[in-house]
Parts: sequence; C-alpha cells; structure tokens
Amino acid sequence: MRVIEVIPISRGISKETLSYFTGSDVSVGSIVKVPLRKRTVPALIISSKEVDESKSEIKNYSYQLKKIEKVKAFNLLKKEFVESSSKMADYYAGPTGSVLSSIIPKVFIENADKFSSLSESIVAEKIESVLPIQEKFVLQSSDEDRYTHYKSIIREEFARGSSVFFCLPTIQDIKKAVEKLQKGIESYTFILHSGLSKKEIIDTINKISIENHPLLIIATGGFLSIPQKKIGTIILDKENSRSYKTQVKPYIDIRKFAEIFAEKIKAKIIFGDLLLRAETIWRYKNAELVEIAPLKFRSLTTSSQEIIDMKFKKEDLINEQNPKQEIKKEFKILSKELEEKIKENFENNEHMFIFTTRRGFSPSTVCADCSNIVKCNNCGAHTVLHKSPAENFFLCHKCGERRSALEKCANCGGWRLSTIGIGAEFVEEKIKELFPNGKVFRIDSDITPTHKKAQQVAEKFYNSPQSILVGTEMALLYLSDKVENSAVVSMDSFFSIPDFRINERVLNILLKMRAMTDRKLIIQTRDISQKVFNYAVEGNLIDFYKDEIEDRKMLKYPPFSTLIKISISGTKDEVIDLLENLQKQIGPYEIDIFPAFIPQSKGKYGVNGIIKIPEKEWPNKKLSEIFKSLPPNFSINVDPDSLI
Repeated sequence: MRVIEVIPISRGISKETLSYFTGSDVSVGSIVKVPLRKRTVPALIISSKEVDESKSEIKNYSYQLKKIEKVKAFNLLKKEFVESSSKMADYYAGPTGSVLSSIIPKVFIENADKFSSLSESIVAEKIESVLPIQEKFVLQSSDEDRYTHYKSIIREEFARGSSVFFCLPTIQDIKKAVEKLQKGIESYTFILHSGLSKKEIIDTINKISIENHPLLIIATGGFLSIPQKKIGTIILDKENSRSYKTQVKPYIDIRKFAEIFAEKIKAKIIFGDLLLRAETIWRYKNAELVEIAPLKFRSLTTSSQEIIDMKFKKEDLINEQNPKQEIKKEFKILSKELEEKIKENFENNEHMFIFTTRRGFSPSTVCADCSNIVKCNNCGAHTVLHKSPAENFFLCHKCGERRSALEKCANCGGWRLSTIGIGAEFVEEKIKELFPNGKVFRIDSDITPTHKKAQQVAEKFYNSPQSILVGTEMALLYLSDKVENSAVVSMDSFFSIPDFRINERVLNILLKMRAMTDRKLIIQTRDISQKVFNYAVEGNLIDFYKDEIEDRKMLKYPPFSTLIKISISGTKDEVIDLLENLQKQIGPYEIDIFPAFIPQSKGKYGVNGIIKIPEKEWPNKKLSEIFKSLPPNFSINVDPDSLI
C-alpha cells in the first residue's frame, strides 16, 4: 500500500496538494483521477511512498485518507512544464493546480488515455542546450517584415534538428499565420487550437509525438503542455494582444508562462508585434531583451490619413441667411468628410471598414452645448459619471480623482452634460439611412457571436464590391486582406475605460487600420487634443513610447511596479473588517481602495483595492502566501487589465 501526494488539476481548490492511498504502483509525474468532495478530478502525482515510510505523517493528518480504488496512471506532462506552472503559481498567488487547470487544454487532460504514443521517453526527455545562456529576443516591425524573419528562424532551427512553437492568442491569428508560414513544410506543420474537434486534437498530438523530423507547431499557448521533442525556439507573436491574459482565476498571462517555460527547456523566445507593449520595450532598452533586427519606431503606409474634429464650433452654429438666428445643434456621428468618402466608396466599387467601440463600454461625458468632454483635473483622462445614493460623481479611471457631478462645463459654462456612446449598430443604421442602396455588413459580439459567423460576414464583405463593413475591435481579426478605405467613427469612449494601457491599445488599433488601408483613413474625434491620434497618423512610435513610459513612471505603473488588484464582496461590515485585517498583514504595502462598479447581488457590498509593489519586489513569498490563504470572497489579480 502506498501514500501518494497529488496536485489537483482543478480551479476552486485552495489547497496546494492532497494525499490519498492506493494499492497500485504509480510513478511520480503521472496523471491520475482522484475523488474530491462529490466529484472526480485529474491530479498530478508529486510523491509516492510506502505506507510504512509515512506512518508519522499520517498520524498528524487532520482528516482521514481516501483510497483511490481504480488507478489509471498516464505519463502526460513534462517536468519542466510542471516546474513552470509552480513558478507561475507563486507569481499569481494561486495554487499550482489552478494554474495547471487554466493553462492545459481540457481535451488534453481529460483524454490522457487516448495519447498512447506519448511514451515515457518523450515525457522524461532530458533537456540539453548548446546555448551558453537562455536567449530572449524582440521584434517590432510590420507583419510582412516579421514573417520574413520568422521564416528564416524556422529554417535555421530545422537545420539544427530543433522544432519551433509558434504561439498566437486567437484562432483567427493562427489561420493567418498558417497561410504565411507553412509553404514548403506542410508535412511538418501542425495546428492546434480550441476550434478543432476532440478527435482532431487527439490525432494531431499523437502525430506530433511520433514524428522524428523537426516540426513547426502553430498553436495557442495552452498547447505548450504537450510533450514534444526538442523545441529550439518559442515565437510569441501579437505580443500586445490582451487575449493572452485569462479571464478567470488565477488570471494567468500566457506571455509570462511562455517565457518561464522557455527558460526551463533552454529554448530561445521571441516576442514580436507591430507595436510591442511599453513594458517589453522598456526591458529591451534595459538590455533584458535583445533585438533580432533594429526595432521599427516609424510605421510606414501607402494610405493618407485625416483627423476630423467633431466638436461643435461657433461658426457651425451661424445661420448665413439669418445671422441672428442660431442653427439648432445636432449630435452627428458621421462628419461631412466621412459621408463624402462613403459615397465615393459606393460609386467606385470599393471596400471600406468603419470602426467603432462596442456597446457596453463606459461612456464619455460630453457638454451638449459645445461637445467638450469632461476630463480629470489631475491627469487629463476622460472621467465617467457614476450614480450614488448620496450624490452622483465623476471618477477618473486612470488616477482615481473623484469629484461631484454638480458642475458646469469647463469650456463654455453650460449645464447640459450628458453621457454618450456610439455603438456599431447605431452606425450601421445611420449609413443605411443615408445610403439605402449600399451594401453594409457588421461584425461585433452581438450579431456575429461565433468565429464561424464572423468569418462568413467577412467573406461576404470581401466578395461584395461597393460595400461597407462596420465593426468593433473583434472585426480586425477577420480582415485578412487590405481595404481601399477605412474610418474611425469614434474612439473617445475608450479613454474612459479603467485601463492604464488604454493609449497603447488605441495606438495598436489605429496602426493596424493604417497598415490594412490602401488609400484613405479618416479618424473622427471630439477630443482632438489626444496626442495618440497624431502619433498614429505620423506612425511615430518612439515619441509615443517616451510619453507613455514617462506617464507610467510618474504614476508608478508597470514596468515601475507590479499591480495587484484585490476584489472583495460581502456585507459592508464584513468587507471593512476584512480590509482592515488584510492591511495589517501586508504592511508596509498600502491598499488604495475604490468602490466596485460591477453590480453586486442584493445585500452585497463590493470593493476593489490596488497594491503597487515596487519594481523587482514581486513575487514576494510572504505576500503570496497571505493572498493564497484569503477566503473565497477575495479575488486576487496580478497585473490586471483594469484598476476598477
């Protein structure tokens, strides 16, 4: 009889390890199914001892050991993968099992018995490297230029007898990459993502495990869990994509996992994008990362760009026939210039993409008299109107400034302040109203909720001359070919999103639109003072980076700190007591408290707190253990996308 210690591969289990006994002879590193409460979950064996060796430990257990009646053990995960997951658990202040559950594709772990070709020799393969140190690279340039470099790197690795894992954040990104990279090596290129059927995934993994030739594996990050023969390079493209961060606890960032895993398997890693994250460029500037080729800080395009100021001007309100009579103000979503370009697009049998923010984003607050946007007095970011039983207030989601909503417009002194938001459906209807004979398509999460539907709409758009595609950020994934014209109806509401990376996100979207547009890009805004629009039009990435990194330094945002967001819900008295106790435990670090604006269930009170851990002081073992021990009504998010 043996006592085994396992890591349960499941979310919602606070314990790092669990113990069981079994009559079967099982090896460390195997996957088994174990009983847990009223269910059965997969678990990773990390130790196995004879009962006689564990008698003293068993006596100290506060619970009775359960027996695993039927044991089917499978060698599935490489030691380096588990070690990387354990390191991630320390960083994200969660159990290793939760990290494993977040990263490993469900189909892989639940069908362990189907991977007959995953021999113990592959799982236990010894990692050797000719590299004197683990190499980390960056590549910032156009898609065309990056893929030229990637093809060369793949050829070099194949010549060395090593494989390449090409990591991407979304299914559509993978499909585009396959078209560009597999030519000439189709037999050695394998694709893995969640859009494939269970059978397709199982068959692909088994083929990968028996192939002796170096391979190109194009996949999402979770498939790094598959034991593969020697990987020489991990390429992580679209490095700026928010899709690399998981949206459930423990909120894992695949980019960080890929880097840690590359260190463990002694492989090179390359971070690439049209615009890298500011944190990544900062690391490059500080010699943590090496350039493959000089980083491109000037983005080139064949299209011309124009920024249209949509704010009302005094001259727009003068009635030329009767100067004493003021023209009635009308909130317009399409400028004269954009209406004319849409008309030309239809007349010339061209294609046009029109971008707008999707519904549900926090709206901007605008003066109905002069179109001035209400901004923060401290940092100049857009404020958002929030309702409160006592008094409505404006809140800055960037620096936290809060003030009463009982104020006049800072520009004209008017009282008519109102929230606005321009949704994709609204834009579609307006274009159809002005051009009833035009072909107008739309891609957003409302009308195209699935990958298949979005792809079908994109294909119809490209196959239809004289057409317009209205879409949100989601639509950019499906625009595989260039369009003659494009436009941004409004991005102003983006600046109200509680995300300190929002300027970077806006620039990234505009650069993508600029690159895919052949002739004309029109950008409409009611806040022409936002410098990010000029940086996009000029393709000026270096000055954008300088401004962005200075703002981050001033506000102590990444890379100058690690942000930890703590969310708590409960009764008001419970939340206050919990916060006070937590503050005592984590001293000298302080928690900045914000009200939670996500609606709570009846009778519940929600609070968010932000802790800024100085650069290089995280992970902190003591703090991490404190966070891991918190009750279930706490949510810990390390490196969060939003602050509130």
